[in-house]
Amino acid sequence: MRRTAGLLLTTAALCLTATACAATGTPTAATGARAAGTTTSAGTTGTPDGDCPLNASDLSTATGLVFELADIRKDHALETQPDVKALVCVYTSSAKPQDAGDPLVLRVDTVNGANAAATRARFESSCTDNNGTLGDSTVTNAKTCTRGGTTIEGDITAGDRTVDVYFVNATTDTAAELTRAFDKVLASVA
Repeated sequence: MRRTAGLLLTTAALCLTATACAATGTPTAATGARAAGTTTSAGTTGTPDGDCPLNASDLSTATGLVFELADIRKDHALETQPDVKALVCVYTSSAKPQDAGDPLVLRVDTVNGANAAATRARFESSCTDNNGTLGDSTVTNAKTCTRGGTTIEGDITAGDRTVDVYFVNATTDTAAELTRAFDKVLASVA
């Protein structure tokens, strides 16, 4: 319980500086996984984890680090778009501790419906407005943001669904390592 509370406090503090972090919401438990290798409209072949579009096992395979699904928040208001509600899934890995020994955190925000296009546009403008370079991923319908030579932020949009994927607290060295695997991470999103 203490570890979970500490993790949530750390994640919350780190989210204050992240582009698309949410401001409110209620944690919920994941439900059972869907069929493995399901191809989605986004062109990816990942396996969902309950409501989350990314399975911790697929994320672990893509990065070479062991991740677990640590938190799910449904109807979470995005910090940069308070009127937009997202499904937020937080994954952690203690395999490669970051500053102060905190676990590495990956955040996945899913927005469905009429707000999906605005959320994609916000991802793109946030990238370029904050000294990032917007690029195309090798994953269909995916964009990446490169900052300081590292790519650990991305967005996949198809139809009325957009998924923002980003590492929250990676150190410079970890970000450099994850850059090489980031397209694999995006490809793992269902």
